[in-house]
Amino acid sequence: MNFFPQNFRFRWRDLVSTAVLGILLVFSSSCAKNPPAATPSATAAPQATLRLATYNVRNYNSIDRHIDGEFKPNWPKPEEEKTALRAVIRAAHPDVLALEEMGGDAELAELQRDLGREGLNYSFSAIVTGPDVDPDRHVALLSRVPLGAVHVHENIPFKLSGAANHVLRGLLEVDFTSNGRPWALYVVHLKSRLSQNAADPQSAAEREGEARAVRDLVRKEQSLDAGALVAVVGDFNDARDSTPLKRFTELDGKPLLKIAPDSDSRGETWTSVYGRADEYDRSDYILLSPSLLALQSKRGVIEDIPETATASDHRLVYVDLALPPDNPKRKN
Repeated sequence: MNFFPQNFRFRWRDLVSTAVLGILLVFSSSCAKNPPAATPSATAAPQATLRLATYNVRNYNSIDRHIDGEFKPNWPKPEEEKTALRAVIRAAHPDVLALEEMGGDAELAELQRDLGREGLNYSFSAIVTGPDVDPDRHVALLSRVPLGAVHVHENIPFKLSGAANHVLRGLLEVDFTSNGRPWALYVVHLKSRLSQNAADPQSAAEREGEARAVRDLVRKEQSLDAGALVAVVGDFNDARDSTPLKRFTELDGKPLLKIAPDSDSRGETWTSVYGRADEYDRSDYILLSPSLLALQSKRGVIEDIPETATASDHRLVYVDLALPPDNPKRKN
């Protein structure tokens, strides 16, 4: 029995050509729907914009908690909060993420790993342990871009009412180079407003002392008035017109660092909430040196997706910095 029409002439060359054409069409369609992921290359174009964020992650550690009305001693951050927290970070998608109230190395590694499993890979990390009486809350960092030198300032002294004191959470300093342009990041978490000192009921004097000590360290290391690119970020635990913030923003009546402008999707600028009193305020900031502020490409963002309310009592803040390649001729 002949299965082919009478005028059909079977040629292997035609069959092979048709098969190859079909494969190419399928491959082309597949690529159009699912383009291959980019791979790092030494010849890849430099990253033009860097997203810098800060986030107080609310006790990402093991502490005594009340879960569903039951007391849980030394209990980790609930999984519901962790899941929401990662959703907030993924929504912001920062390149460099400063963290406050982070647990120790194990918790930082857990967050780094879980974000990676969800598609947001942070290859680099750093953490500092200050002299705080609560040793399980740390200032830390996750980064998608390589770190330069990491300076861990664990003991920064200052005087409080004539007595020796230290910045409780220490200070994390990291040097970066973006498109040949060096810049420095300082991550802070100033003293909370909780206090057992009747002479300083909201720790305002202690917080001011910490701010002054950190500012003096930054000024000693960086030439802010000579164009140094510097960011000081974190939870300052105070209002923008407070004395601790002014220690960073002005000196002897002259501008120093500047608060990067930002807001949420509704134009609001609060970053923290005290649920028991239903109070909303501002305590998280990104401060930039004048030269770095000039590179902020647009207004910063306070992330406000629905998961924010579950993740933490603070909101993530980020800015985009346009860091064009350095011009070697300027150095001649």
